[in-house]
Amino acid sequence: MAFIRDSANTSAVYARPADGSGPDTLLARIDRMVQEVTWSTDGRWIVVRTDNTTAGAGDLVGVLTDGDTMPVPLVATSFSELHPAVSPDSRWLAYTSNESGTNEVYVRPFPNTRDVRWQVSNGGGWEPIWSRDGHELFYRTDDWFMAARIDEGAHLTITRHDTLFRDTFLQTRAVSNYDVFPDGRSFVMLR
Repeated sequence: MAFIRDSANTSAVYARPADGSGPDTLLARIDRMVQEVTWSTDGRWIVVRTDNTTAGAGDLVGVLTDGDTMPVPLVATSFSELHPAVSPDSRWLAYTSNESGTNEVYVRPFPNTRDVRWQVSNGGGWEPIWSRDGHELFYRTDDWFMAARIDEGAHLTITRHDTLFRDTFLQTRAVSNYDVFPDGRSFVMLR
């Protein structure tokens, strides 16, 4: 598991075996505060959300876990980027951005995020989490949990949006507050 240690205006991201059998291993030292960290499924990358306190916005930064571990900007704009989520096949990066004036869910190729982007939600959306098979992207709105159906080929295609159930659970919007079970049919969340 990966976790964050903060000190002054910097953060370090460490890993530790989930069973506690080994020591902490430094994965990255970031020159800004880190608010979220997630792994790519292949274990080659971690993606962190920084907190740019002077600009009032956060960026998404990638760090290889082996070899050159220099942080690489993935989505770094004057807007706030939140909730990084790498697809199960490590080909796509979903995230939340307020670039349109409201929080929306977007997807970009990963790790080459500069190529293209797709807007997934319309009218508000945040906290994207991939289903374990990568064919659905779950996200929240003010009132609902949603699922966007994803078809992959040479390009990503969003074929439909399904309303799953009313969202009466904790929403802080700063970090993700739920997860999806491996079967893709059950959720765990904060009340």
